[in-house]
Amino acid sequence: MKPLSILIVEDEILIRVDIREIVEQAGHIVCGECGSGTQAIKLAKQTQPEMVIMDITMPGLDGLETAQVMHNLNIPVVMVTANSQPKMIQRAENVHVYGYVIKPVSEQNLIATIQIAYARWKDMCSVHKELDKIKEDLENQKIIGKARSIIQDRLGISAQQAHKRLLQEAMKYQITLAEIAKKIVEKIK
Repeated sequence: MKPLSILIVEDEILIRVDIREIVEQAGHIVCGECGSGTQAIKLAKQTQPEMVIMDITMPGLDGLETAQVMHNLNIPVVMVTANSQPKMIQRAENVHVYGYVIKPVSEQNLIATIQIAYARWKDMCSVHKELDKIKEDLENQKIIGKARSIIQDRLGISAQQAHKRLLQEAMKYQITLAEIAKKIVEKIK
C-alpha cells in the first residue's frame, strides 16, 4: 500500500500520540493533528488528507458530524472510539464511515482497517465515476435522439438518414455526435 497523508483527530493527547506513532511506523504521513471536529474541518480543507482517523466523542462538533463533512469533502474516515454501542455504530454507518476501531487501539487492527478502508473508498470513487459516465452517455443518447427526430421531421427523411446527417455534420465540424445534437436541439428551442 502506498503511504497516505492522514489527519488525526483525537481530543486525548496520549491516544493521539499513540495513533501518530502507529501511522508513521506503518509508513504513512501525518499531515495534521487536532482535538476537535471544527479544527479537523479547517485542517482537512488546508491539508487535503487522503484519510482521517477520528474519535467520536470530542468537544463541540462530534466525530460523526465531522465525518459527514469529511464525506462531503470526499475524504474517507476511520473512527477510533471506545463506544461500541449498536446505535453509535449505526450512526457511523449512516455518515459513510469506512472503518470503526474500538479502543484500546492495536497496531494490527488500525493498520488493517486503514488499508481496507482506503481500498473500499477507492472502489466507491470508481463506482461513482462510472455511474457519472453512464448518466452522461444516457443524456447524450437522449439529445441525439431528439436531434435525429428534429431532422427527420424537418426534412421528411428516415431515422437512419437523419442519423447519417448528424454524423456528417459532426465530422464536418470535428465535434462529437452529442455536441452537434445539442446545437441542433438548442437552435430549435
